[in-house]
Amino acid sequence: MKISYNWLREFVDLKVTPQKLAEDLSLFGHEVESVNKIGNDYILDFEITPNRGDLLSILGMAGEVAALYKLKVKSEKLKIKIKSEKLNKNINVKICDSKICPRFTARIIDNIKVEPSPRWIQERLKLVGIRPINNIVDVTNYVMIETGQPLHAFDYDKIIDSRMNVRCAKDGETVVTLDDI
Repeated sequence: MKISYNWLREFVDLKVTPQKLAEDLSLFGHEVESVNKIGNDYILDFEITPNRGDLLSILGMAGEVAALYKLKVKSEKLKIKIKSEKLNKNINVKICDSKICPRFTARIIDNIKVEPSPRWIQERLKLVGIRPINNIVDVTNYVMIETGQPLHAFDYDKIIDSRMNVRCAKDGETVVTLDDI
């Protein structure tokens, strides 16, 4: 897992150098494989153990760093206004195995223009090893890296009969990813 030192500092008032942070986190039980300077930032590459999925995000690591140094995690309360407008679209989600996926939510967001992301988002994603694609894909990746919440965006026009089936892949089934693989 790659973490941007500057991004981490948005959530924790760190007074230590990236190298000292890496050393202290390694002593705290989190192996830091490398610290690399990229531009005006440092990227810390962690080996996260399977029992610590809570550390697979900037906020998760911020909590760990705050505990290590007896600091507080900064948080801002966002005030979000959602324009409630009736759409002539709906989506029906069917979860095929609730043991594998107990919850899946969907929301339709309309009138979005697909275009390149702002440069600062592209740069942040590149720093942690994610290739920018467009504003829609990039914002889902950005939120996932920052909060640890997996997200995905779908093109409504490509969803057949407004139905989404959440299921495991079938034997021999293939998908084409966003990088055409």
